[in-house]
Amino acid sequence: MQNKSNKLDILLRETGAGNDASEKIRKAAQENPAVAQALGRLTESDIAGISAILNDKQALKQIMSTPKAQALLKKLKG
Repeated sequence: MQNKSNKLDILLRETGAGNDASEKIRKAAQENPAVAQALGRLTESDIAGISAILNDKQALKQIMSTPKAQALLKKLKG
């Protein structure tokens, strides 16, 4: 089983490390233990699915415009 750091590295690599989404994921994981913990529970299938969405700008835009996503963002930003 991979540790949290390895899973984060895989997710960032799959989403194109250095792009805006991957940098936001890295920052969130570093600043929020709950985010790091959630990333640590991801399966390889979860990582592939998240990567596919993050690499599809239209899908990402659609998901992020939902009320639940907006509420989660508001909660994460404090």
